[in-house]
Amino acid sequence: MPLTRRTPYETIELIRGDLFELLDVLTTHFFDHPESHAANNADIQRVADRLKELTPYRDRAARAALKAGRIDYACNINPDDDDPGPQCGPFSGPGWEELHRQSQNAR
Repeated sequence: MPLTRRTPYETIELIRGDLFELLDVLTTHFFDHPESHAANNADIQRVADRLKELTPYRDRAARAALKAGRIDYACNINPDDDDPGPQCGPFSGPGWEELHRQSQNAR
């Protein structure tokens, strides 16, 4: 899918999610044949290139979505034990509601 300056943040996040799922499959599936290994490495590089391509569009789209009130910015200052530390970033309305629901249930 070609990206434009008007590609919505939500669309970019869906694309990124799909790419990370593909990357997970590519990095956890073992290949027995050298030809398969080479093709797998090429696929991993294509996914990485696409993620790099999305980055400037994602930043621009996130700023526009924040300004339009479609998403909010949140910081998780009490991460789970498995998390490396505080995590901040844009959240959609449903994502923000889910985070709030989880924090209420934890009390």
